[in-house]
Amino acid sequence: MKKSLLIAAVTALAVTVPAASAFATPAEFQRFEAAVTGKSGTNAKPKAVQLKIHPFHDYGIGGGPTNIGGANTGATNEVPFSTVFANVYTDKAIVYNLGSFPTCKLQTVLDNPDSCPKLSRVDTPSQASGLVRVKGALPGLYTLFTDLEIKTFVLSKDTLALRVVTPLATAVIEGKIGKATGSAAKKYGSRIRFSIPDGLIAPTDGLVSQLVDFNSGIKVATSKGKPLVGLKKCPSNKKLNFGYNGEYTINTTKSADQKSWKIGQIGPRIDKMVACK
Repeated sequence: MKKSLLIAAVTALAVTVPAASAFATPAEFQRFEAAVTGKSGTNAKPKAVQLKIHPFHDYGIGGGPTNIGGANTGATNEVPFSTVFANVYTDKAIVYNLGSFPTCKLQTVLDNPDSCPKLSRVDTPSQASGLVRVKGALPGLYTLFTDLEIKTFVLSKDTLALRVVTPLATAVIEGKIGKATGSAAKKYGSRIRFSIPDGLIAPTDGLVSQLVDFNSGIKVATSKGKPLVGLKKCPSNKKLNFGYNGEYTINTTKSADQKSWKIGQIGPRIDKMVACK
């Protein structure tokens, strides 16, 4: 009942928006940070480290939902958008051994995460936030700002499951780990491709879920003698390469066949370097 009342209330704030081309695009305010905590091992025996990944947008909500005084800034002033795919690139000195850890089934992660095997939960303290906006809302207006709860589990030998709870949905973001390809392979060893589920894109008809801050991590862990995230010998410059780019749908637009979200923008990759010890 509460959810229905919330949906009705926020939908009532819809405003028709002018042509989207007149406003900023999602990538304009996209930012990215990363960190590795722990010491390096050797190429033959990587050491377990903690990995922090932090894609976020510059935004401000000083004017509140109605943007009194025009005080809302950054990504809040964009046409409503949702991230459909989030691509994280990691250094060649970083290795993953999910296959050595117990796994938890997707439905269990979603419905009863406390029953997952203890070693399958691998998150560090994480935090995230987002805006719920009405599809077609005027840039600068939003209906709800909310914090998100995140728990991360090993789903399979190459996939992480991030269980995300919002006031409107509980959903799982799957992050599939594979080799970096194309031009990214020159700098990076792996890409983690996070697929955002429908409940975190359009929690219900007419609403847009716009993630603006997603600060999560993978803890230091070892199973069967192998690190979950391992760091080989540091590169000679003592720096590790990390990268990020997002793929976005504008106003939760469907593709022509109505089977997937139309990608309105693929952001350029943001490259960062972090210290390696």
